[in-house]
Amino acid sequence: MSLEKFIEEFEEAVEDIEPGSLTVATKYRELEAWDSLAVLTVIAMVDAEYDVRLKADTLKNCETLEALFAQVSESS
Repeated sequence: MSLEKFIEEFEEAVEDIEPGSLTVATKYRELEAWDSLAVLTVIAMVDAEYDVRLKADTLKNCETLEALFAQVSESS
């Protein structure tokens, strides 16, 4: 699992995110497209792609995509 692939999958999962527009430092909770549907979609994507049960608290406590990836990596 790579960080770059994780970011690509995140971009695909969340509606209205232009491919290639996010970086490791992106604060995903500040994205205009970040809403309750995006939360559920990302949780489902992480479950399907990485077989990790991501909790809402993890999404709440991570600030950047890099931090979120680190949490997913540790849990897989």
